[in-house]
Amino acid sequence: MIMQFQAPDGSIVENPNIEALRANMIDNFPDYWYQGHGGAIIYCYNDDTLVSNLLISPSAEHGIYLNYSTKEDGRTIATWVSMDNPLNLGTWTECAYEWYASVGLFLPLEKAWSGIKYYLETGERSPDIDWKQPSEMPEGSNW
Repeated sequence: MIMQFQAPDGSIVENPNIEALRANMIDNFPDYWYQGHGGAIIYCYNDDTLVSNLLISPSAEHGIYLNYSTKEDGRTIATWVSMDNPLNLGTWTECAYEWYASVGLFLPLEKAWSGIKYYLETGERSPDIDWKQPSEMPEGSNW
């Protein structure tokens, strides 16, 4: 399994150091996220084949939103979004340059970090996060 991290400034690191990522993403929150486009993505490869990715979108006010997708033949076959507060899905906030998401999808920093770390270690979604598929999202929400 190969993990490829694309930072907010566009730089790419293969198999990044997990503790260094935590220091940047969480310990240096929100300053780290003010570079480039303001979001990050981690790609998971098995034998040079892209199998999943985790989109990481921060909000200085609300925390971090995670969007996990599985891939097949270069196409997205399933997507799940992190859920923290379903009562706040009708309110949107900017979380990366011109990217808006429902406030209820943002996780507290430590919970988001546990999901990011789990993904870096396994390439899977963390069982400790409440994940919803877009089809489960109510009208008026944005993911």
